[in-house]
Amino acid sequence: MMEERRGRDLPEHQPPPLTGKLTLAVERRWHPIAFHGGVLTLYTLLAIVVSWPLAPSFTSAMIGAVGGVDAYQCAWNLWWVADSLRQGQLPFTTALLYYPYGIDLFWQTLQFSQGVAALPITLLLGPLAGFNWTVLTSFVFGGYVTFLFARRVTGHTQAALVAGMIFAFSPYHMQKMVDGGLEVTAIQWLPCYCFALYMLLERPSWQRSLLSGALLLWVSLGSWYYGLFCVLTTACASLVWLLVPGSVDAPGGQQQRWRWPDAKRWISAVWGVTPLIWWGLVLAPRIIGLTAQPDALWDMRSIQADRSADLMDFFLPNPLHPLWGEALRAAREQLYPQAIIWNVSLGWVGLAFGLVGVLAAWGHARRWLALLLLTMLLAMGPTLRMFGHNTGLPLPFALIQNLPGIRSAQRPSHLAVIASLMLAILAAYGFAWLIQRLPTRSLRLAITAGALGLILAFDTYAGPMQLVSRTVDPFYATMPPPPAAAPGRPSGAVMPLPLYLNINRSENLTTQMVHHWPILGGYVARPPTYTFARYTPGVRELEGQLPPLDDVVSPGWPESGQRGLAAYAIRYITFDLTSDKDSYFARVRHHAELLQLGQPIFADTQLEVYEVPQTWPVGPIGYLGAGWQDLEQAPPYRWRWMGEQAELQLFNPQDYPVRATIEFLAASYQQDRPLDLRLDTNILAQINIPTDGPQMQHLSFLLEPGEHRVHLSAPATPDGQRSNMPISVRVFALSFRFTELGKGL
Repeated sequence: MMEERRGRDLPEHQPPPLTGKLTLAVERRWHPIAFHGGVLTLYTLLAIVVSWPLAPSFTSAMIGAVGGVDAYQCAWNLWWVADSLRQGQLPFTTALLYYPYGIDLFWQTLQFSQGVAALPITLLLGPLAGFNWTVLTSFVFGGYVTFLFARRVTGHTQAALVAGMIFAFSPYHMQKMVDGGLEVTAIQWLPCYCFALYMLLERPSWQRSLLSGALLLWVSLGSWYYGLFCVLTTACASLVWLLVPGSVDAPGGQQQRWRWPDAKRWISAVWGVTPLIWWGLVLAPRIIGLTAQPDALWDMRSIQADRSADLMDFFLPNPLHPLWGEALRAAREQLYPQAIIWNVSLGWVGLAFGLVGVLAAWGHARRWLALLLLTMLLAMGPTLRMFGHNTGLPLPFALIQNLPGIRSAQRPSHLAVIASLMLAILAAYGFAWLIQRLPTRSLRLAITAGALGLILAFDTYAGPMQLVSRTVDPFYATMPPPPAAAPGRPSGAVMPLPLYLNINRSENLTTQMVHHWPILGGYVARPPTYTFARYTPGVRELEGQLPPLDDVVSPGWPESGQRGLAAYAIRYITFDLTSDKDSYFARVRHHAELLQLGQPIFADTQLEVYEVPQTWPVGPIGYLGAGWQDLEQAPPYRWRWMGEQAELQLFNPQDYPVRATIEFLAASYQQDRPLDLRLDTNILAQINIPTDGPQMQHLSFLLEPGEHRVHLSAPATPDGQRSNMPISVRVFALSFRFTELGKGL
């Protein structure tokens, strides 16, 4: 009874003391989770709206211009990253493309960071879902981290919400989503790095330096463009923190005036560049390795000016908006015909709030304004362009254009993404100043909602998105698993026709995600030198070249073609009939008939599939490589001229060496000439080739397993009858013979 009375004596609205403490603790614990969950939910709903109808087609379609060429390439990247990591391998090289050589993907648009982040989705729901997950999270996570960044800088929550919207839902980001290039759509890592860099500059420490360096590497592995831009931003930020005073002096609250940097600012600036040291140390082996791959990073300086931002482009209204976008694009086309990659609009709402921030909070905003102007200047490339006119006025980018890495960047305009982030911070200052003058909390919330709606309706919205979805023929799902690869030996491949070499087409990657076999060719941002289809017998004819029916090489066609396909273990040849290339396939079918490839093992309205007969013998082969001129003949002779250099290509598919014998009937042009022969880097012989008549030459050597080249060189003389083309030796007959010495020799 006493306990009940004591309970009744407590006020009805007040819980027992212990219960009250627990409730208060629970509320304090869950309030931040609910708050941040609400921010993430808000950005998620907005992402679904601007990408609609992507969400209902999450696993079956993607957003991507030009028929999804880049979108499906990016989906392949996610698939490959997930598949290789699932097998416990790093994905930076692959044997699946450009068979039989494979390709190094490290400097390609691999999107490793996006692939790791989307790994569970890709493995569970497929690469299209992984692609769409990355697109949506680029808005959600990009907006959320910018929100955290802006709240830390300004101390204002509602203004930070607006900042996250301005950055993550900018016209630039919408354009990248429409284009389908996931490498540049995934902007979410940029505010992560810039936030960490800001914290390092404000309060330097080794921990923050290492974190910033790790995030810089993470950004780079997601996009080399954005990694390079973050490197430039790091240098700019350190310079700004050195030269531009901070916000206010603590004692009197007076704004700092410019003065010579003191020790504190020098220390911050030095700490600010330390992430570049960690980044460079980690990448040093790869950077040094570029010296052995001169074509890995192309020289893009000749096109950088055309892919730089015009000054007016930053201040255009949303060029994708369904109400005025078409008229805006047409008007700009008149000023700057055939311009590409020009949508770097910062958004009018963001610019308005940013201007208020600069005027109302100058002491706080000036460093961010300096960074905004610097990144805009760099985005405009080597010279100033205004309203479609190149003024010729040099800009800061011209000072760094020749640096390694910078000269390989073809899109300076994409630095607008960093400018957009700096504008978001300025806009947060401006919006905070505006709503702090409102009398009630409810009015401030209403104005915040209105600002978000205004950004969505004016700067972001681009209408319903156009989705792309490719149908893969059911045959590919019925193919057996590819054979396991032996080290240094081809394991088997599919030759998809058309090969689309050095053409922006990703259909062959789409089907590969289903059948998992290595393929000839491929589609990457920086195609390698790939002469396999140009010279290999069987491959070159099925790819569309005319069969050399009466060449100087023996064995000749079609035996050479059969030997080539069998030696390189090419198992299937597929015809993509949806490519609208009827005349091409008519020619290829004729070559397949001459090759005695047989009837297709599968055929429908979309696809024909041929299987290379397993009865064709597998053995070493030899054939002509680079440096040989077209076949000439004057009965009873036929011949090919070589210039100063020429190559013979040899391939031994066995796992043991064989005896190779090369015999050739040759004569020199005008005078006797020495002919040097090297096997790869080893000298084989020097033979004197007379001019008075063709003589038979004989060469024998041990051929190890794998692919090799015999390099021929001789002094050449320009020939007036051939437009002064230099010639040296002509070969009338060339034969390859291979004698097996026995396994294990």
